Amino acid sequence: MSFSLRIKFSIIYGLVGSYLQGSTFKDTSSIIQEWVQTEQLIGKETTEWNIEKAALLDIRFALKTEIIALDKRLEEFEEEAVGAAQQRTELLEQKSEIEETTRSLVESVNALQIEVEEAFKLLPTPLAKRLKPFRQKLNYHNERNNSTLRQRIDTLLSLLQAISLYHRNISLERQEFSLEDRVSREFQVMYFGLGIAYFVNESGTVAGYGSPSKDGWVWKRDDSLAQEIATGVDMMNNQAMPRFLKLPFPHPEEPNQ
Repeated sequence: MSFSLRIKFSIIYGLVGSYLQGSTFKDTSSIIQEWVQTEQLIGKETTEWNIEKAALLDIRFALKTEIIALDKRLEEFEEEAVGAAQQRTELLEQKSEIEETTRSLVESVNALQIEVEEAFKLLPTPLAKRLKPFRQKLNYHNERNNSTLRQRIDTLLSLLQAISLYHRNISLERQEFSLEDRVSREFQVMYFGLGIAYFVNESGTVAGYGSPSKDGWVWKRDDSLAQEIATGVDMMNNQAMPRFLKLPFPHPEEPNQ
């Protein structure tokens, strides 16, 4: 028997003893019965409280566990947010670099196109006519350079490749132009690259040479070269044995250079 229970019984017996002096046995029995009921009620309330307390502790534990899990997820989200922000920064830097590279490339293409346009003045007329479709295509793409940069580059490369190939070879062209006498004639013209050319008419009576200038090709008549140039034309047409040709090469200081 616990100490508190012994105290309860001592109090009860004391109260009962005092009451028995002025009350009947029946009254005493009633008091004891009420006390027992009161104790049972207190015990029931205590039991229910303990159950509720255990339930509250379980809820508290569950909430605490949930809080810990939420804190962990929050940390993960913060780490992901930091990673996403860093990735976004890197992507923005890459975008900026690409845009800067694109701008630089566009400027280079524009500058190269201007040079190619200037170079057309120096091209032999037959070559310039053959490359005219590419030139027109280049100008067409230039008007839409935001969406056709690659096409412009491809066209420019095709032009430069064609010009370079022509410059590395000797080409025989049939061309019509006029000399100092303003008479238009058709000539056979041997172009030695883009540096110099020699012309002769079909009858071998009119001949001379030409070279490029900032205003186009300038032609100078020299009929004394007709025989040698005609031989060169026959060599180009496989109608004469190959040999060295004796032809003048204009001095760089001449006005037509």
